Amino acid sequence: MTTIYFITNNYLLDSELKYFRRKNEEEKRSMCPLSFKGEKKASELLKYPELTKVNTIYSSNYISAIGSAKYLSEELKLPIYVDERLRERKVGELDGNTEEYLVEMQEQDIDYKFYNGESIHMVRHRMTECLRDIIFHEEDETVAVFTHDIALQSLLTIWCEKGYSLENQLIFNFDENVIIDSIYHPFRIFKLEFNEDGIQSIVWENEKEL
Repeated sequence: MTTIYFITNNYLLDSELKYFRRKNEEEKRSMCPLSFKGEKKASELLKYPELTKVNTIYSSNYISAIGSAKYLSEELKLPIYVDERLRERKVGELDGNTEEYLVEMQEQDIDYKFYNGESIHMVRHRMTECLRDIIFHEEDETVAVFTHDIALQSLLTIWCEKGYSLENQLIFNFDENVIIDSIYHPFRIFKLEFNEDGIQSIVWENEKEL
């Protein structure tokens, strides 16, 4: 059995950052560091007993993801394998639209995207390729993967049933258990287990002790 913990941390620095050289919005997103609370939440991962069993650590190339992974890396004396396929969904050109509009449209159509952006289908494809490589190289091991909300949700659409709350907020279910609820959670941990037959379980770990 291969156990993979997917971890997302959206407690980001909300101070305005000034760049001497011009940066596009995607570059700014990738370079945004964790806030103080984000650093604290990442350090608290060391309190979870099951995460001390991690054999390998993967992270997207975002500064916030690497910043979240560093605590486990230093505590367990493990390198961080940085894989750009774990990055967040590329928004693309807004052209007068908003990111909220993009989210709404992509919840209904996995092929919808802005110009120079990524669709949910595209993100799911690269995330799936990355996951296959991880499972191949880390068979029967315990792995921590630091990624991002929409990137992870794109992957989860493979196995989860999508639904909507009474407030029309998107929810995900796996084996009749809620995996993603209608409430925004800036910090989340999901435990996925795989064997030779594929996915065996998905558990949202936020509400219980690991």
